[in-house]
Amino acid sequence: MDFLDVPGASGTRYRFRRTTLAELPVTAGNVIAVSGSLGKPPYLLCGAARSLNRAGPALIAAIGTARGPKLFIRLNVAGVVRDAEHADIVAAVEPEADLPRLD
Repeated sequence: MDFLDVPGASGTRYRFRRTTLAELPVTAGNVIAVSGSLGKPPYLLCGAARSLNRAGPALIAAIGTARGPKLFIRLNVAGVVRDAEHADIVAAVEPEADLPRLD
């Protein structure tokens, strides 16, 4: 699974691209961590950051690596858009961890 379409409470679907902690870009965006492979994935974390790369340590602290989470990112430069998408997604998927400001 290279892409993950995540529903928002508004009905909008947001497309996220799979990545790893080592490949997190320095650009701003939203991040989703999921566990599982079949059916609807359980959402471990939804977060937003001005620099996804600098948010890596906070991601590890929040979800750890023992459960083998899969990371997906959606790049957004505008903070207003990033925050609105984050709120819409969190309202719909109710993740275990909600981190609107990772940096």
